[in-house]
Amino acid sequence: MTFDIQTITRLGSLAFAAVLGACATIPEPPANAAPPLTLAERAGLPGVLHSDTIEAAGEATFASGPIADGDAIISFPFRYRHTAVLTEDVIGFSITVSGVQAPAGAPGYYAGTFVAIGGPVNASGDLWCFLPGVVGGERENLCLLRTSPAVAAIAPTRLNPYLWSQFSPATGSFDYVNAPVFERRAVEIPVDLTAEYRFDGWGRGVVRLEEYAVGEKVRDFTVSTDERGAYTLRTVAGDVTLARDPADPDRAVVSFAPR
Repeated sequence: MTFDIQTITRLGSLAFAAVLGACATIPEPPANAAPPLTLAERAGLPGVLHSDTIEAAGEATFASGPIADGDAIISFPFRYRHTAVLTEDVIGFSITVSGVQAPAGAPGYYAGTFVAIGGPVNASGDLWCFLPGVVGGERENLCLLRTSPAVAAIAPTRLNPYLWSQFSPATGSFDYVNAPVFERRAVEIPVDLTAEYRFDGWGRGVVRLEEYAVGEKVRDFTVSTDERGAYTLRTVAGDVTLARDPADPDRAVVSFAPR
């Protein structure tokens, strides 16, 4: 099963089974935990991919001629809108996850606000990703959704952690840690943050696309025609319109309007 991940202007669902019965004692909520982002801080541009979490950080490169399957449509550097640094170690809470999962000092970024479906009520929580390896931790990435005042769920680690679009969990259970304690402030994310979109052919009434971040695939998705009848990919760097190449209908021609 697949759960679409959306934020504020496009809230989706995330089926985290917040089952903590196997744990002996639920910890006390940290008194110094950072508060959730406000609605204004979470808000992005309607219809613009990932505009709730990232913004363009430089000039975009886009295809200037006809493109075939697998060719890049557009690529651009980006930065996260909200960053933070852990001020305390993140400690595992589940039986299968114990000890320090991310040491204090690890930089991180806001990756979206999600709805956790399950339990007596549906609750939303902010997803924050940290880079423990930057400060000597064993994990390269750790993305945490706070599912209760005291506990956070570790998001699936097999997915690209730099842009979140879907969860396809292999099971209905997740590992847990004590709620992370961090300070929201400007920090460097020491990664080549680049987003790229590639053409994957024409479908029935759609154009098929591939999304990449930091050189690794994020997902496959499609774009349908908009109110103008055009196939438009809306990104934080600008809008890309694709049309069939008159000389070869299997290919595409691209036009770009910077934001």
